Amino acid sequence: MENKKEIIQSIKEYCLKHPGAYEARPFGEYPICYKVMGKLFAQFNTEETFYKLTLKCEPEKANLYRQFYKDVIVRGYHCPPIQQPYWNTINLDDFNDTDLLYQMIDEAYDAVIQKFSRKARTELVNLSEVEFKDTDGEDTDFAMLCNRLDNSIDEIVGDKLDRSQYVQYNQRDSIHDVIIAYLKGEPIASGAFKMYDEDHAELKRIYVEASHRKLGLGAELVRRLEAKAKIKGYKWCILETGKPLEAACHMYKKAGYKVIPNYGQYADMPDSICMERKI
Repeated sequence: MENKKEIIQSIKEYCLKHPGAYEARPFGEYPICYKVMGKLFAQFNTEETFYKLTLKCEPEKANLYRQFYKDVIVRGYHCPPIQQPYWNTINLDDFNDTDLLYQMIDEAYDAVIQKFSRKARTELVNLSEVEFKDTDGEDTDFAMLCNRLDNSIDEIVGDKLDRSQYVQYNQRDSIHDVIIAYLKGEPIASGAFKMYDEDHAELKRIYVEASHRKLGLGAELVRRLEAKAKIKGYKWCILETGKPLEAACHMYKKAGYKVIPNYGQYADMPDSICMERKI
């Protein structure tokens, strides 16, 4: 394909235009992956010597593409044999139909979301109206949401927990990776992570406004934070939450987090629950 740099950028932008889509790098620098609600629909290799796009596809349609574009579109080259019928790898050096390429990206996205449960589809519809912004701990919208988070926790725990001891571990100036969710221009949710050590990113300050907690935003923020942490080279995500915060514990467990012995500064805090997940 001509104008390779422009085509690469257009493919990246087109993948991200799909509702709920975001970038991830679960396998290292390459391929660049595109996911929706944690599920993979496209894998993009932009290397000079390996310029390929692997897309999810329904088996019958995938086979037709392979027949029409023999040796240019092949079974997913890196997929386990049992998964290969569901993936096509396109050699972009020998493929020149941009419109068809975009159509196949659409089909890859559709092939994934068609497998979603009714609940997940409803969440995706809601999430499609939300915009996500990458920022840092100095962002004024993040500061505002953090204040609301603290007020919300105070209402939940009341006098059950002395939270003053936790303040020193939640300073925004130590947080450099933040994602804020906006609905119609208004900030409604946020989450962040900071470095704990070279292998572990610590999730911090995850909050969703009470009126928007049925949108699936908490889980979506965790997925996007994990993807961002993985791109930065972390292997694990860890977090701390309080025993009175049952809803938060349930969300993290549903996302695959497991309870671990309290780490670092939380080792002697009996009201803390620490969790981790390999990313």
